[in-house]
Amino acid sequence: MALAPQFATHRIAGKATALHTLELYLDIVCPFSRKQLQGVRRDVLPFVEAHPDALQVIIRQVPQAWHSSSTLVHEASLGVTRALLDSGKAKSYTDAAPQWRDYFYKLIDEQEAFHDEPCAIETPNQTRERLADYAEAVGVDRSAFLEAVKVGKGNAGTSVTSDLKLQIKFHRSRGIHVTPTVALDGLVEPSISSSFSSDDWSKFLEAKVLQAGGR
Repeated sequence: MALAPQFATHRIAGKATALHTLELYLDIVCPFSRKQLQGVRRDVLPFVEAHPDALQVIIRQVPQAWHSSSTLVHEASLGVTRALLDSGKAKSYTDAAPQWRDYFYKLIDEQEAFHDEPCAIETPNQTRERLADYAEAVGVDRSAFLEAVKVGKGNAGTSVTSDLKLQIKFHRSRGIHVTPTVALDGLVEPSISSSFSSDDWSKFLEAKVLQAGGR
């Protein structure tokens, strides 16, 4: 499945030419999104390593409006890609993928730091400073990151607002409202749960990928 160049980082496993595509619609501060991604990292990514031509895995960002910090956190994820290129630490979007993935994983693993309660006692720019700490921890230039997520004049947003809009337009056009939601080959797969066990994933991948010609 094709991705806009600036979202090449969101392919976390597999090849663009893989026969099948698993899309993860996630909100970074949603506990069930974290649980879903942890299961995918545990059980699906090793499968992809063994069958690189069979399946690719793509993250779709879905900031949920009822989580007050969600927009800031999702902008930060996009800002990391911009910062890596602007600072020269990555020469291409694909080159930025490993650090973007590390940042996304770190944010979602430690999402409690950006839940409503801790963010309620600070300004948005103070939240951005803490998000910059996380960026630095994965090797992103702090000043470049803060520049990428800096608010412009009036109501102009940040340098990555247009990218955030594209992420939102994409999931809205697909009718995705709940996080996590998982789609296989463009169709929502309601059988997949954030509580999927290793055995559940093994059976699903065997039936839906390997038996469907994805060897």
